[in-house]
Amino acid sequence: MVRLGADFGPVPSRKMMILGFKLPMLITMGGLIIDFELAPASERDLAVGRELLAENDNRIVIGDKAYVSAPTGEELWQYNRIRLLTKTRKNQKKQIPTFVSRIYDAVRQIIETVTSQLNAQFSIETNHAHTLRGLCARLYTKLTAHTLCIHINRLLGVPDYLQIKQLAFPNEHKAPIDS
Repeated sequence: MVRLGADFGPVPSRKMMILGFKLPMLITMGGLIIDFELAPASERDLAVGRELLAENDNRIVIGDKAYVSAPTGEELWQYNRIRLLTKTRKNQKKQIPTFVSRIYDAVRQIIETVTSQLNAQFSIETNHAHTLRGLCARLYTKLTAHTLCIHINRLLGVPDYLQIKQLAFPNEHKAPIDS
């Protein structure tokens, strides 16, 4: 889904403001992007995430701390059978067990890998589109290319199929051959 209009909004992880959009994504444990929402940067993560998840059902979803909200979690469960799991904030009374926190961190690593790939291999944060239609076309192309890379790696039997850079630069990380 796409909402109109780029605007200024905070990026808490970078401690800065941006002019543009945010792109919350629904990513599988295998690193596939199955849904996303393009929203103005000023939109609150929780509101955009709720809208993104409301279009899905019967899922267990792990979100970051921006999605901590008991009412939203209950609403998503009641209407969509989506169980929204988040890591607790440090100031919350009820904390999650350490082993659950480790599982959460492992899942977050998959999300961080996908986000990093979209930035490094597909320059998703850089865009020279002149219209919203152009932006959407470029965005869909880059997200589709990411999915295609994962699919090709699976077809090739690559054990770590999220290592998509190897498709474009197959010899970059191999040791040199002795003569």
